[in-house]
Amino acid sequence: MPVPFQLALDFHESQPATDLPDGIAIDESFPEDLANELAVLESYNKHLYRPNTYLHKWWARRSGTTFRHILKQLVNNPGKRDFYEGRGLEGKIIFDPMIGGGTTLHEAIRMGANVIGVDIDPIPVLQTKASLNQSSLKHKGDVFNLFMETLKDKLARFYKTACPICNGESETQFLLYGLRKACACREAIFIDSLLLRKSNDHEIFICPECHDVYTNKRHTCRRNRTTPLMIRGSRRCEKCNSLFADILSEPFTERYIPIVNVGLCQEHGTFFKSIASDDIALNNQALLNAKEIGFGDLHTFAVPDGPKSKDLLRRGINNFLELFTPRQLIYLDTASEFLSELHNEDRIWLALLISTSLEFNSLLCGYKGGDIRRPGAIRHVFSYHAYSFPYTALENNPIFSGNTSGTLNRLFNDRIIRAGQWAISPFETKIYDGNKVKIRIKSEIDAGEPTSDWKAFKEGERKFAIFQGDAASIDIPKDIADFVVTDPPYYDSVQYSDLSNFFRVWLSRFLPDDAQWHYNPVESAVSQGNGLDGHKYCTALSGIWKNCFRTLNKKHGRLIFTFHHWRPDAWAELTLSLRNTSFFLVNRYVVFSENPISVHIKGLNALKHDTILVLKPRDAKASLREWPRPSNIDTQDSYTFCRDCGSALGWFLNSTVSEDNVYIGWKQLIAGNSNGKTSG
Repeated sequence: MPVPFQLALDFHESQPATDLPDGIAIDESFPEDLANELAVLESYNKHLYRPNTYLHKWWARRSGTTFRHILKQLVNNPGKRDFYEGRGLEGKIIFDPMIGGGTTLHEAIRMGANVIGVDIDPIPVLQTKASLNQSSLKHKGDVFNLFMETLKDKLARFYKTACPICNGESETQFLLYGLRKACACREAIFIDSLLLRKSNDHEIFICPECHDVYTNKRHTCRRNRTTPLMIRGSRRCEKCNSLFADILSEPFTERYIPIVNVGLCQEHGTFFKSIASDDIALNNQALLNAKEIGFGDLHTFAVPDGPKSKDLLRRGINNFLELFTPRQLIYLDTASEFLSELHNEDRIWLALLISTSLEFNSLLCGYKGGDIRRPGAIRHVFSYHAYSFPYTALENNPIFSGNTSGTLNRLFNDRIIRAGQWAISPFETKIYDGNKVKIRIKSEIDAGEPTSDWKAFKEGERKFAIFQGDAASIDIPKDIADFVVTDPPYYDSVQYSDLSNFFRVWLSRFLPDDAQWHYNPVESAVSQGNGLDGHKYCTALSGIWKNCFRTLNKKHGRLIFTFHHWRPDAWAELTLSLRNTSFFLVNRYVVFSENPISVHIKGLNALKHDTILVLKPRDAKASLREWPRPSNIDTQDSYTFCRDCGSALGWFLNSTVSEDNVYIGWKQLIAGNSNGKTSG
C-alpha cells in the first residue's frame, strides 16, 4: 500500500547546526549519512524525485537531494538548515556557471534564492528556462490537445491495421522491424529473439521460416517466405560459410523491414500480427507523402564527425533524416509547422517535448517489451549513453491513444502535468521506521520569474537569469553572487555536445530564434579523450573559475562543486585550474552519486561517489586550512578514494610545487591503480 504523505514538522531527526558568525555551516559540517541515504534512493529513478527537471533529455544529472543538502548548509538561520524545512535562502544569489540538467538552479529557487545560470549548450539553457517558468497546466493541456488533433489529421490513417480476430479497424501501437543483412549467396533478416511477448499464461513467437506470429508454439509453418529470420549472433551463412554484413549501400531505414504490427482492438485488446498487405500499402503511402516534404537545406541535417557520431558515419549514416521512418518524418514536419504558429512561451516547452520524444520515436529504438516485467517497453535511443543499432527495431506510434512507453500522451503526462504539479507542491522522501515517507515541503515552489534587469534581479526572491554562452566570459556583475554551486563536466566525457546533435538539428528548426545554435563546442571544458587536448580541461575551467571569483562576494562567498574521476590527470588539471584562480579548500565531503546498475557503468569498476569540494576565495587575511601531505590514495573503495582525493587536493592547493610536480604527484598517489577503471 502507498505510504501516506506526512507533514515536514512531524520529523526532526537531527539537531540544528550551531550558528557560525564568522563562517558558513558547510565549512564545518555536512550530513553525509542522510545525504547518502537519500542519494542512493534517488539514483534508481531520478526522474521520479525531481520530475520538473526532466523536461528534456540530458546526461550525467546529479542527485537533487545532494544539492539540496549542499544548499541547506548555506542557510543563515540554523532552524532552516534541516533538509525537510522549507525555504531558507531568501535574499541570497546562487550562480551556476555550468547548468547542465539545471539541478542547482531548481533546488536553489525552491528555497527562495535568486539564481543565475550559464551553459554553452542551448539545450540546457532552453530546458531550464522552460521548466522554471510557471504557467497554467490547463492552458498547456489545451495547447497539447490542439497539437494532438493536428497530428491525428495527418498521421492517424498511417497507424491503422486490422484486428486478426475480428478484422475490425484497430490502432497500431508500434511496429517491429528486422535488420536486413547479406552474405555471399543471399539475404537474411536478423532480430534479437523469436519470442515477442511473455506473459503469465502464454507466450507469443514469430516463425523464422514463414514469419507468422503464433501463440505457445502451436504453429504449422507455411514456409512461404524466401528470406529467413535469424537470431543475432549468427555470424556465418550455413550455405556459403561467408559472413553476414550490413547492407551499407542502402539508406539506413531501408536496411530494416517491418515484420510485426502490434495493435489495439477495442473489443479484443492488444494483439501481435504478421505484417499484412494492407500494412505494406500504408507504409508505401507514407513513403510517398514523406517524399513531398521540403526540409530545406539538407546540409543542416548532416551528421558531424564527432567522437560518438563516428558510430553513425561508420555505418554510412551521413544525415540525421536517415534515422527516421516516413511516418516519423511526417510527424516532425507537422510538428514544425504547428510550432511556427504558437506564441513564444508555448512554443519552447512544446518544442522541447517533441524533441525529447525522438528518443522514443526513431529507428534507433529497440524492443525490450518481450519481458514479462516490461510488456511493450521501448529501448530508447540513448539507453547506453551512446548510439546503439538494434536488431529488432521499433517504430512507435507517437499519437497512440494509450498512455504507453514513448508516446506523446505519456510524455506530456509525465514531463508537463506531473512535473508541473510537483513544482507547485514539491515533496521529499524520508526513511521513517524502515518505510519511505513522502513529505510535502511547505512554502516551496519550483518556479520563478525571469528577469534581465540586474537591479530588479537583486530585489525580491525566486528570480532567474539564464544565459547561453561561455561561462569564462559571460558578463555578470562583480561580487553579485553569494555562492557558486555547480557540477563541472567529466574530464574526458565526450557525449554532451556530440550526442545532443541528435536533438539539436530539430530544435534549431523548431526554435530558430531562441538560441545560438551555431556555437563552438570546442569552448566546452570537456576533453575529447583523444590525447590531443593537452591542458584543455585546465584552461577552460581556469577561465570559468576566474569569472566565478570575479562575480563572487569575497567576504562570505564560496565555490562549491562535486567531482570524481579515477584518472590522476583529471585531478591534476582540476588542481591547476583552481590554483590559477586563487581558491583554497575549506572542506571536502563524500556522497553517493551513481547507481551501479546504470547501463553505462554496469559491470565496470566505476566510481559510485562524488567528492563535494568547498572552496573559499583566497585573500591576504584568510587563514588556510592545513591539509596533511598525502602519502597514498586508497583505490580499493569508491568512498575512500573520493575522500582521499579531496584531502590531497587541499594539500596541493596550499603547496608551492611546480605544475609538472602537480602531475607527477597525482600520478604517484594514484600510480597504476586506474587501470580498468572508468570515469563514470
